[in-house]
Amino acid sequence: MKRTTTSALILACLLPIAITPMSWAETASPTASSSPSPTASPSATRNPGPSNGTSVACPVLATELTPTQAEVAYSLAGRKLTAAAEASQRYPFGALTDQTRYVRTGPTAWTSGFFPAELWSMYQWTGDAQWLRRARAFTAPLIRVANDRGTHDLGFMIGVPMQMAMDLDPSAARQRAYLNAEITAAKSLARRWNGQVKAVKSSDYNGKWGVIVDSAMNAPLMIKVGQLLGPEGEALVYFGEQHMLTLARHFIRDNGSTFHRIAFNPKTGAVVGPIAGQGLASTSSTWSRGQAWALNGFARSYELTGNPEFLKAAEATANYWMSRVPPGCIPAWDLDVSGNRAPRDSSAAAIAASGMLILAANEPNPQSARTYAEYAKLTVGTLASPGWLNTTSRNPGILLRQSLSVPADPREGTYVWGDYYFLTAIKQILDAQSLGLPQPSTSPTPSMSNSASASASPTAAAGPA
Repeated sequence: MKRTTTSALILACLLPIAITPMSWAETASPTASSSPSPTASPSATRNPGPSNGTSVACPVLATELTPTQAEVAYSLAGRKLTAAAEASQRYPFGALTDQTRYVRTGPTAWTSGFFPAELWSMYQWTGDAQWLRRARAFTAPLIRVANDRGTHDLGFMIGVPMQMAMDLDPSAARQRAYLNAEITAAKSLARRWNGQVKAVKSSDYNGKWGVIVDSAMNAPLMIKVGQLLGPEGEALVYFGEQHMLTLARHFIRDNGSTFHRIAFNPKTGAVVGPIAGQGLASTSSTWSRGQAWALNGFARSYELTGNPEFLKAAEATANYWMSRVPPGCIPAWDLDVSGNRAPRDSSAAAIAASGMLILAANEPNPQSARTYAEYAKLTVGTLASPGWLNTTSRNPGILLRQSLSVPADPREGTYVWGDYYFLTAIKQILDAQSLGLPQPSTSPTPSMSNSASASASPTAAAGPA
């Protein structure tokens, strides 16, 4: 996210393409209200016509994900991921729409954890030993990355794949290695803690000490590991919870929208102000993927802790998202962009849907829980349909029309984080259906298991800052 040299290299490697208009209705969502309450959605919903507000792409009739769509999506993923895994031992990052090969990175890129997590998803889906072999091969080199204290993205790089690996690898020795990597990564994050700001440093932005909203997906790793360690981990839990509270108090606007980056005075903890990032405007607009990161991260933090502050933050960010993006629609790269040809970000939709499913499973209000779950199912139903699912092109990815960093390059493509959260959301929906979920509890309790359910609560994913 923050690795400027990596992002610059990746952008330099991407080839020019044209943005292809969709055969879908490119409409605009209703103007947002102030943190509205969720409204229940039917299993199929007809979308509104154009109005003033955020530009979105909508099917004429949005429908929930079907079992057939899930099978098609995972079958496609199997073909694409097999080809990618056999082509190189370097880590896939992304490819523009007309490209046929991935731009790849080493294990220290912020995105390195997503591809092995996709491989674990395929092993979970099929039980095939070939997928276990591939997942192990791409996970093992990441273990030593857990010592990297120069990045705050260890929740993505380590938390995502190691969580799934611990759940799925039948080898007890390997499970211990994966768990030790998570513990090391959480302690590495703690080295970036600032007690005045009460946050883990993301990076320096314009020469200023900064925090980024994407970090909502990394801080929960400290909470989870701290809970596992018991008394020894109390400091880690504190750091993780305080970081999330800092995000809740400073990054969420009154209407539930979010800032992307904020600078702080590291000596006093005072807020310096927003710093321009990937959004349309640094102080007023809402970067779509950043809103999705916040929603997902707060939902995960509430799942881990039962802290009502995190529930409030998750609901506020989810409700704002729904107020800007009608059910089954896919947003532009910023929730305040208008125009039919504005680049879309299907990865943001996948991340938001996965986060809403976590929220639905833990939301104490049954009606709200149903609303979040039904909205997520409509989103994933759209993503699994023609025009979004990559069933006809030679592009190496799964989910089309994702965005990387529109201010730097407006071209759409496929990226590993969007693909991972898309597969995760499908599995979350199918698991919830098989268990008759959502059945929200009235008082969530902190998770103390060695590994949370990979399908029900992904621990991370992100976009470059």
